[in-house]
Amino acid sequence: MTQFYQALLRDGGPRLGPRLRRCFAAWAGIEDDGEPTREHARGRERTAFADNDLCGRYLHDAPAVGGRLRTTATWAAGHKGAPGWVRVTVEGELEAAEVTAPGFMPAFLATGRATDGAVPVEAGPHLIGPEEVKELTRWLARPDRAVPLIVLTVDRGDPNLVTACADHLAEALAGVAVIARLYDSRTQDDLNAWLGGDLSVFGGGLRTYLPGVRPGEETYPMRHQPRGGGAIRDQGVRSLEVVVRGVIDLSVHRPLPTDIRRAEPRIARILSGALPPVELHAAPPSPAAIAVPRGPRIPRPAAPSEPRTPAPEPAVETPEPQPELTTEPEPPQPETPPAPALPASLADDIAARLADRLDDAVLETLVDMARGGDSETTGLIKTMSAHLDALTRAVESTGLLGSRAPSQELERLRRQYDQLELDYTELQEHERKAQDRIRWLESRLAEHADPVYGVQSEADQDDCREAESLMDVVQRARKQLRHLDLPDALDTEVSRLDVMYPRQRRRWTGRTWDALRALDAYAAARAESRFTGGFYDWCARPLPGAPIITPTMVSMKESDSVSGNPKFHRARVFRVPTEIDPSGRVYMPSHIKLQQVGSPAPRMHFLDDAGGATGKIWIGYLGDHLPNTRTN
Repeated sequence: MTQFYQALLRDGGPRLGPRLRRCFAAWAGIEDDGEPTREHARGRERTAFADNDLCGRYLHDAPAVGGRLRTTATWAAGHKGAPGWVRVTVEGELEAAEVTAPGFMPAFLATGRATDGAVPVEAGPHLIGPEEVKELTRWLARPDRAVPLIVLTVDRGDPNLVTACADHLAEALAGVAVIARLYDSRTQDDLNAWLGGDLSVFGGGLRTYLPGVRPGEETYPMRHQPRGGGAIRDQGVRSLEVVVRGVIDLSVHRPLPTDIRRAEPRIARILSGALPPVELHAAPPSPAAIAVPRGPRIPRPAAPSEPRTPAPEPAVETPEPQPELTTEPEPPQPETPPAPALPASLADDIAARLADRLDDAVLETLVDMARGGDSETTGLIKTMSAHLDALTRAVESTGLLGSRAPSQELERLRRQYDQLELDYTELQEHERKAQDRIRWLESRLAEHADPVYGVQSEADQDDCREAESLMDVVQRARKQLRHLDLPDALDTEVSRLDVMYPRQRRRWTGRTWDALRALDAYAAARAESRFTGGFYDWCARPLPGAPIITPTMVSMKESDSVSGNPKFHRARVFRVPTEIDPSGRVYMPSHIKLQQVGSPAPRMHFLDDAGGATGKIWIGYLGDHLPNTRTN
C-alpha cells in the first residue's frame, strides 16, 4: 500500500482527542456517539474509532477513483506537560495518485494552535504586512522548521487571483505547509532585502521555501522552487498543481520524530488492552516484552481422576465401610464436565490454548533475531503468518465463529499482522545497534586490553538521528563516507522505493546504512594497506571492531544465465570515471542483497576500485531487483 500524504503536528491545546475525533467523524459523515470503540460500515466504506484519555486512532477506508484510500489519524497526549502530537496519513492503491490533504484537516487546524514543532500550522493563509515581516523571517530561518513555507507576492493587476491561490494552497496542503500572502509591495521589498537576490520572490509569483533557509549562504538557491507570476496569471489555480504535488511528496518523506516513532507502535496494543496506558511513553521495551503480547490465561478445569481426598478419612477411622468407598466416587462423575456450563468462553478457551502453543515458537524466533540470529525477514514473517492462519483455521473449524463475518475476521488478522511487522522492525533496530556496540567494544578492548564502559561509540553518535527513508541514508552517505561515490542517478530508484513501499523502507534503511559503512571502512583499509582481499573477505574476516554486514548479503558475481544474456547484462552496466574505463561505463555484477527474497527485493550494485586508480567504491545502482530469468 503506497503512502500519499503525511502530516505530523504538535498540539498543546485541551481535549486533543475529542477535537480530532469530532472533525474526523463530521468529515466521514458519521454520527458519533463518543464510545471508546466503534465501527461503522456503509456500502464499501468503513470507519473505525478507538481511543481513551491518552491516545487514539481513527480510520476511514473508502473507494476512490482507480482504487481505494485509507485515511488514518493517530494521536497521543504529550509526556510530562509536553504538547500532544497528531499523525495523519493517507495511503492506498491508486492507478493515478492525485491526493491532497483530507477534508477534515482545515477544520481540525481551526480548533487549536497546531505547530510543526517550530512554526504555527493554521487552517488558512497568513496575511503578512510590514509589521509581521520580522516574524516571517524568524519562521524562515528557524533550523527546526519541518514544513515548507510558501510565500505569495502581490499581483497589482489582479489581487483577487493571489487571494484565491493562497486559499487553494491552504486547503490542499493543510497540515503539511505554511502559506503566507504578502500584503503590499513594501512588505515584499522588506522581505527580499532580508532574503537577498538569490532567494527573492516578486511579480505576483510565489516561492516554496524548504526548511533550512540561509540567506547569503545557500549553495543551491533553486532548491527553494519559485513559480512565476506569468504562469499563475495564465493558468490560474491549475498552475499550482506542481507546487501541491511537490509539497505532498515531501511530506511523505518527512522522518518521524523520536517520540512519535517510539509511541505509535504501542498505541494499537494499548487500545486493544494488551498494554497498559502507562507504557505509552515508557522506555523502549526489551525484545521479550515487545515480541508477542500474551492475553490472559483461562484456567483449565481440574482433572477428576486423581483427587480422592474424602477417601483417606473413612479408610483410617472405620475399615468396615471400605467396600462402600468404591461406590461413593461414582456421584462426582456427572459433576466433572463443568466446561459446557460456560459456552460463551469456549471459543476464548480454545484460542488461548492454541496461542500458548504458538506463542513460544514466535517468541523464540523473535528473541533469536534480537540476539543476532541469521533468520531472514521473509522466513520470520512467513512463520508469523502461518501461525495466525493455523490459529484461525483451528478456531473456525469448531464452528464457534459462525456469527463473525469473514471480512471482519480478515480485518482482525490484518491488524495483528501489521502489529507484528511493526514489532519486528523495532527488534531489527535494537539488534542492529547492539551489534554496532559490540563491534566497537571489541575494538576498544583490542586497543586497551581492558573493558570500556559508559562511553558513547562513534556508531552511537552516528545513529543519533535515525533515517526514516532511503534517500536520507543516501544523502548522509554522500556527506560522511569519503571512500564511496553515490551518483545523483541513484535518486530515481531510491525515491521510488521510498514512495511505493513506505512500510518496508524503514526495514531497508538500517541495512543500507550498515552496508555503506562497511564498504567505506573496507575501502579505507585497502587504501591504507591495512587489509588485503575483497569485500566478501572483509565481511567474513574483518579487522577488530570494523563495521561489516553478514557475508550472506554479499554476492560478488551474477549467475551465468544473467551474465550471458545481453538484455540482463546491459541492465547492470553503470557509469564510472574514465580512469577506470575509457568508455565511462562498466559491468557491475557485485551486489548486496538488502532483502534476500520477496517482492520487492532491493539490491545495491557496486564496483570495487578500492585498490585501483581511484581508491573508491563506486555505487552504480540502488533499487528493486534488476531483471533476470525469474523477473522477466
